[in-house]
Amino acid sequence: TGAGKSTVLKTIYRDIPISSGNLYINGEDVCSIPRRHIPRFRRKIGMVFQEPMTSLNPVFTIGMQVMEVIQAHEDCSRGEAFERAVQMLELVGIPEARLRMQDYPHHFSGGMRQRVMIAIAVACGPALLIADEPTTALDVTTQAQILELMVELQGEFGMAMILITHNLGVIAQMAEEVIVMYLGKIVERADVKTLFNDPKHPY
Repeated sequence: TGAGKSTVLKTIYRDIPISSGNLYINGEDVCSIPRRHIPRFRRKIGMVFQEPMTSLNPVFTIGMQVMEVIQAHEDCSRGEAFERAVQMLELVGIPEARLRMQDYPHHFSGGMRQRVMIAIAVACGPALLIADEPTTALDVTTQAQILELMVELQGEFGMAMILITHNLGVIAQMAEEVIVMYLGKIVERADVKTLFNDPKHPY
């Protein structure tokens, strides 16, 4: 906690200004993107936040919130956005997705809300999915289902994925390469097997 993990990812998303350095996604330097082009750039990145119970707007239907992202980044009609949103909800395992489009977030459990957040994050086929503690508020069984879903979607869309977590079990299961942060700095970087078999930093 307080190591700077979420801050780094907000910087990648250009929520926080980058004062120096370089960051490349698909060969494009994120640091040099003009402010007016940031919305276009963000189409390449999907974000899943850590608190599904508060991440969705309570006064808009689930369907409206998924459609909003699609219409913001795709050249499509409202009808096309609706059908695409239904497809995305089906893809993340929402039963009776077409009917559930009219429901509000309070009609969904925490795990189902997180599935909706994932649907929103991948709706425009991002090159990179950033998941910030996506299983923190969920029970163990639901955590496993959400992680399995993310792996399936990564294969479906061919995305890179950055996962923030405190959970070493999740890291062991999900990660290929691990970065350990402490007090705002990277203190260790290794493949997942090396990290667990021969950690270099006491933290």
